[in-house]
Amino acid sequence: MDTIPVTTPNRKVFSLYELTESISRMFSKHYASPYWIRAEISRLNLYPHSGHCYPDLVERARGKVKSQVKGIIWREDLFAIARKFEDVTREPFREGINIMFLAYVKFSSEYGLSLQIIDIEPLFTLGELAKEKMETIVQLKNEGIFHNNRLLEIPLLPKRLAVISADTSKGYSDLLVTLNGNPYGYRFQVNLFHALLQGDGAIGSILNQLDAIKKNRSAFDVVLIIRGGGDDVGLACYDSYKLSREVATFPLPIISGIGHSTNETVVEMVASVNKITPTDVAHYLLGSFQTFDQRISSSGHLLEMALQVLFDTQNQKFRKISEDFISKSQDYTRDQNLKLNQKVALMRDQVIASVFNHRIALSRYENSLQYNPARLLFKFDDNVTEQTKLLDFHSKLHLQKQTTTIDNFNQKVKILDPVAILKRGFSITRYRGKALQKGFIPEKGEMIETENLTGKFKSIITEN
Repeated sequence: MDTIPVTTPNRKVFSLYELTESISRMFSKHYASPYWIRAEISRLNLYPHSGHCYPDLVERARGKVKSQVKGIIWREDLFAIARKFEDVTREPFREGINIMFLAYVKFSSEYGLSLQIIDIEPLFTLGELAKEKMETIVQLKNEGIFHNNRLLEIPLLPKRLAVISADTSKGYSDLLVTLNGNPYGYRFQVNLFHALLQGDGAIGSILNQLDAIKKNRSAFDVVLIIRGGGDDVGLACYDSYKLSREVATFPLPIISGIGHSTNETVVEMVASVNKITPTDVAHYLLGSFQTFDQRISSSGHLLEMALQVLFDTQNQKFRKISEDFISKSQDYTRDQNLKLNQKVALMRDQVIASVFNHRIALSRYENSLQYNPARLLFKFDDNVTEQTKLLDFHSKLHLQKQTTTIDNFNQKVKILDPVAILKRGFSITRYRGKALQKGFIPEKGEMIETENLTGKFKSIITEN
């Protein structure tokens, strides 16, 4: 039903429909061709039932919305645009990205101004993502924190693992299979912190789990951020400044394994260790244990060799000391026997000489008494008595001294007696009936005889 313009004195009034229809005709006339436009998708507004999408398009300046228009992407166009965008950027068509698109400017009386998007230039978004990534890197380096996590020392045996991943992730499953199925028997303590690994909610989800780990940091050795699935789509969240800064400044070493991408994300750059896949992360952890195991085995082998060398050296020293002891004992025994024989011979000569001298003196007295018996008896009666006493005293004194000397010699003889030496634990080794001389070593296969207190036994030389 058409609306009739209302005319009042000095004034012409139009209905809203008339005005919007006029604007619509103007847009149809002046905006018949599509335009290339750049803007940010603030909200995607996808309707799964119909397959159509009605994105909110904005342009911001210093964080404030400068311009805002609603968009329209029909289902057929949306499928082609999303596939083209993902093939080039390796990112899903999503909210929060800047795009360059080809669109018709539309205006309807019912819905107002809108942009009907029919195509997109993904290289523009790819450049924007690269620009944001580079800005993140520059900012982290300017703050002096880009290498902080890499400077943290990873424990020698990192076994207490805090894993940020999805509980249904194939990458998490691969990690567990590789760690738990290792043939060396190494055991790990794995704690899963479930998080979204891509998409709009990934950054906040990962940050929340990093915060939870930080509050209980003493319970873990390292943190793993892993994702699987075999592709590198949806990695732009790992170039986020906020997430990258948290990883760079995290108090525990972080090991990343978030995909097969050959183009490292910022999170991978600032992580302490970056591996491509969760399986690579597992092999890296197992490698730490294998390296330590090899060091222990090598140290044990070196210690065994050192102990063998020490044992051989000490054994040689002991044999040398034993040989020197036997040789010196034999020399000492011979010297003592020689000294003892000399003292016995000297004592015997002294006794004989003393007896001989007394006999001569008695003979003289006897001759004197024969010739002058009366005179000598009278004259020397007292003298004889006195001399007899004196002789008796000196004889007893001399005999006592000689007896003491003999006893001393006998005591030394007993001490130096070979039997007494054997009683003290020594032994005598003879070769062909003669004591072994210093420096003489019987040939291999020769027989020697060893005598100790308990008896004699024979030995065959088996080693020189």
